[in-house]
Amino acid sequence: MKKPLKVIIIVFSSILLVLFLLLIFYIAHPSPSDFNTFIKMREYQEKILKKYNCSEREINSYFTDYKISLPLLYRIVFKTKNLSLYLKSYFNDRIETATISQFEIGSNSGNYFDYTFMIRPKPGYNVPLFHGDALKALPGVTSALYMDFYSLNNQVDSEYFFKDVKDKLEEALKLAEPYWKTEGFGELTPHLDPYKSKWRLEMVEPDKGTEEEKRKYFETAYTCYTLYLLSYMEALSGFDKNRDSNLIDQNKKEIKDFVSILYNKDIAVKMGKMIFPEKDFDTYFLNGFWGIEEQR
Repeated sequence: MKKPLKVIIIVFSSILLVLFLLLIFYIAHPSPSDFNTFIKMREYQEKILKKYNCSEREINSYFTDYKISLPLLYRIVFKTKNLSLYLKSYFNDRIETATISQFEIGSNSGNYFDYTFMIRPKPGYNVPLFHGDALKALPGVTSALYMDFYSLNNQVDSEYFFKDVKDKLEEALKLAEPYWKTEGFGELTPHLDPYKSKWRLEMVEPDKGTEEEKRKYFETAYTCYTLYLLSYMEALSGFDKNRDSNLIDQNKKEIKDFVSILYNKDIAVKMGKMIFPEKDFDTYFLNGFWGIEEQR
């Protein structure tokens, strides 16, 4: 047998062995629990958005009962053939787009591995946008909650914007202290460093905690999330609209630039492109989640 053929066989056999070991590992280890926290987060944000008279965007109907058939490696990781997407996006007189995105493992399992959310104001309001991710532990992914208020230009005054609700933000940061991500803080999003705030929150689940310690982590993550969400909505509801047409045009451009950075550099986008049908990813990410017209 020729040497190149032997090398190919060895490499191919090694890949099969790794896949087999992964399969055995994930069959033997049950998925970690989020104690229903991600569904509670969704229900809470939807309740708050309705309180502020938000309506659903038309794009929601495109993703009703939307399922993603997974490639082989992802089937092994998730232990299912498909993911079900939950996407709801809203707007009101102050909010351009407020979106919730979740991926359910399988169909009607109630087992969600993430909770991703975003609220961005209309361009007439020169204030931060609110964005975050709650993640369940998966291979290569740590169970964590990331939240921040991103300012898209130097004229955004976050201190003034949050002046009446800073106590809620400080309370959340205090609660998160036992779970604070000290190593690698912000390392997943260096491309967003110019936009980040002093209130950026990154907390991670205890690596080897007891069941009760893990439950406590998720309870704390939920409380921190609700405090941040309430702070943002209350601050936005009391903020005056800017009528400077030049600033409004600038804000329109800056949100597109911000999303473009995410589109080209964010790891979640790279993963999304691997599992979504090519024709649907831009519809999901640009229009569905961010409320930006597809231009790619």
